[in-house]
Amino acid sequence: MNKLTASPYFFRLLTFLVVFVFSWQVASQSLPKELNLVTGDDFKPWTDRSLESGGVITEIVQAVFKNINIETQVGWLPWKRGYQRVVTGSNNTFGTFPYSYSSTRISDVYYSIPLLTSGLTIFVLKDNPTPKDYKDQSELEGLRFCTGLGYAFDDFIALLEAKKITLLTLSNVENCFLNIKAGRADAVVLNKHVGWGMIHSLYNKEHGFRALKEHKPSVYYLVVNKDYPNTLDILNEFNKSLVQLQKSGGVDEIINRHMKPIN
Repeated sequence: MNKLTASPYFFRLLTFLVVFVFSWQVASQSLPKELNLVTGDDFKPWTDRSLESGGVITEIVQAVFKNINIETQVGWLPWKRGYQRVVTGSNNTFGTFPYSYSSTRISDVYYSIPLLTSGLTIFVLKDNPTPKDYKDQSELEGLRFCTGLGYAFDDFIALLEAKKITLLTLSNVENCFLNIKAGRADAVVLNKHVGWGMIHSLYNKEHGFRALKEHKPSVYYLVVNKDYPNTLDILNEFNKSLVQLQKSGGVDEIINRHMKPIN
């Protein structure tokens, strides 16, 4: 009796173990040992090759991949060129970061879960009459906005299309602050930490800028090539590793180590 009842149980257990081991091996085999990534400069404190470990988000991304035993080689390119390298998969490039969500990009790449969230705001000169806590976008009409090549401008595209505002696009978004100072533009939309970082790197003393209200969270992602071998498997493991690093406090430790109070 014991032999008859034990035998089916044994084979079910054996079958489960075989399937589990096989699935684990398949998942392990689908992950590469090394990946090529790309990012850009002039996006302090998130990414810049002059910063420790390439900046906050560069270190987070590499730590997440390292936790799943994938070494990463990070290249530095102008933002638009780096993004196109990922979209086309040239130079065997898997992904780039940090990118915000854009309706025009979703058809090009796959997005990770959020790497980091911070506030998005508008920077203007202190004597600009635009209210800090403007009630709606109609109070932004007439502003001459400036942005960097490859930067998303989705939040104010309706104003731009209606010709209520103008937009100057420069190769380097940091130059937007110089153009505002020179009277050639009025406003630039940036993450609050990035904007203040650029201002303090440009001006040692009185800078003359102020920030309007944070109009929405600025959420940053890793974006990856859709046709890379096993790309969804890699992205899935990256997402799981990122959650683990967030829960363990590893992400907060990296942020706190890099960030300094902004006056």
